[in-house]
Order: sequence, then structure tokens, then C-alpha cells
Amino acid sequence: MSRLDRASEVADLAATLGLAAAAKPVDAILGFCLRQIDRWVQEVGGVAGIAALEALVTRKLQMVFEEVWSDEDFDRIKDQYARVKKDPVFATMRLKFEDGDNPTYGALVKRKNAAPDAPNRYVAVIDCRGFKALRRFFTHWHEIAHRMTTDADEPQYRSEHDPIERLMDEIAGHVGFYGPLFDPVFQAAHQGKELLLFSTVEAVVRQRFPEASFQATLNACTRRLPTPVIYLEAALGHKVVVKREIEDDSPRLFAFEEPPPELRAVRAVANDAAQAEKFVIPTNMRVPESSVIRSLFEADGEREAANREDLGNWSDSKGKRLEGRAVAVEARKVADRVIAIVQPVEPVRPKPQRPKVKSLFEE
Repeated sequence: MSRLDRASEVADLAATLGLAAAAKPVDAILGFCLRQIDRWVQEVGGVAGIAALEALVTRKLQMVFEEVWSDEDFDRIKDQYARVKKDPVFATMRLKFEDGDNPTYGALVKRKNAAPDAPNRYVAVIDCRGFKALRRFFTHWHEIAHRMTTDADEPQYRSEHDPIERLMDEIAGHVGFYGPLFDPVFQAAHQGKELLLFSTVEAVVRQRFPEASFQATLNACTRRLPTPVIYLEAALGHKVVVKREIEDDSPRLFAFEEPPPELRAVRAVANDAAQAEKFVIPTNMRVPESSVIRSLFEADGEREAANREDLGNWSDSKGKRLEGRAVAVEARKVADRVIAIVQPVEPVRPKPQRPKVKSLFEE
């Protein structure tokens, strides 16, 4: 059972959906969503692509999208829904999207004055300004996941680390890359390759998911891969104790001098195969100087590179190292971070045995 399965919020949601007896609530909720979509697709005799699937699902859910590409779009949404349609929640929504401490990509609103059968009874506002545009496709499906599992009267603005938000990401990663559409393309692109490659991901995007970001498609590919792989994002950050000190706004006896951030694995997601054999990189672990991830981060411009490395070079702030193992690393610099996939190419090397020290009384 995963940590997300053990979250009380996830268990409560499963119970609300009539899935209280499920041993793994995450899988149960995901299955609940996929069965609904399977049924809708069967009813219409199939769909030609992911855009057609999104149109079908949102129609069934009485849901429309409002995308924000500029500040003026917020004014338009406010006028259309708060003034004309008398839904006041839209009047102050912009403030939530511009909260720097809790970045919001999308919000789902159940309209107060819409008829029960209105096709736009639910409105999902998607922020596509700046770097958030990279998550446009995924945020669509994240909000669809919310609509499929909840019926909240007010939009929720949770932290991205909240268990429910992480669960919605998990659902979006499956329903947004719907198996009957995704799996044949992925298998054709990956066939015969020992390792997952960025070129495989690009082929999937090009052939079937042109609106999906490379990053979202990469995550979908790692989920389907039967061999171990870690999806990793490296960016500047502090170790946990320093982050707590920075975020602590209580009065201090002495001034706190913030140390410079270091390049760390701010996100590290191991697929099922990797978790099964305990092939993991702990979140927030420092990226070693010898890694191609670091050299890419320090280089100018967006670029990519690949290398064979030793996982034993990774260590935490206390000096504890990961088990030695040769891994293949393919990485790409994107904006302020490096995204990478890490895959083992040899078994874990046995730790060297210390020589036995003979007792003074042994001959």
C-alpha cells in the first residue's frame, strides 16, 4: 500500500464513492473513473482521438473550460460569470491564481444559478499564462478528475502536495492518456528498445497526443513501462531543516542567514517496477557534481544530454550514499530545472565486505 493509499482524505473520498471496502483506495478510485469513461466511449461507438474523448467526457459531466492566456481573460470571465450570470465566486478568483506561495493551475466551479441540466453547469478555469501553459493539457484532465470524483459547491485551492491533489494528478495521468488510445502508440514507439528514450516520448506526442506536453507524456510513458524507471526534476532548493527555518515566521532572537540553495531532486517518482525492487532516489536529495543533470543545469540555454553514471555518487546532507549501481540518465533542461529519466543498467553491486579481524587468541 502506497503512502497516498494511507492518506485519510483518500480513504474518505473512496467511501463517498461507495468504495470503502477497497484495500487500495487509489486503484479503486482510478478504476471507478476509468469504468465511467469506458462506458461512455462504448455508448458512442468509440472515439477517434484524445480531443474527441475530452469533448465526450466534458459533455457527459456538463463541464466547460475557460482558459486564461492574459490578465484580460480574467476580466472577461468575471464579467461573463460574476456580473451576467450572477456567480460571485468568479469575481475574486484571480487572487487565488496569483498566490505565489500556492501556485494554482486550475479551479472547478459549480455554478450557483445554472439549471440542473445546463451543459455548462460546471466551469473549469485553466491558467495558461507564462510557464503554466506547459501544463494546459494535464490541468484540463486534472479538473476533469475532480469533476468525476467530487461535487463540491465551492472551488478548492489546495497545496499541490495535498493528498487529494496528488490523487487527481494520478487519475489525470491515466484518463488523460486513455489506455485504448495511448497504449498501442506507446508500444509501437518503444518496441525493441532496452530503455525508455526521449525520442520514444516525442513519437507518442507527435502521433497521437499533440496537445500534451512532453513532460506529461513522459510521465504517462513511465507509468506504462514494465521495467524500472525514475522520473526526476532537479531544481535549486534547500534541505528540509533549512526550509522549515525559512518558512518559520515566528520572532527570532538572532537573525537567520539563509544559505544558498543547492541543486536537488525536487521531484522523484519511481514507477511500479522501480518501487517493487526498491530502486528509488529520495526527494530533495542533492544532485552530485559528477551527474550530467548538474552540468546541464549549469549550461546556458535549453538542451539535453545522456550519460551512464553510478547511483552510488548520490548522497544526502548527512553523507549517506545510495547503493552503487550503474544507471542510464537522459536529461533535458527546461526553464529553471532539469527533467530526467534514470534507469538501471546493472544489478545492485554488493557492498564490499570488511576483512574479519582476528582475535588475539585465534591462531
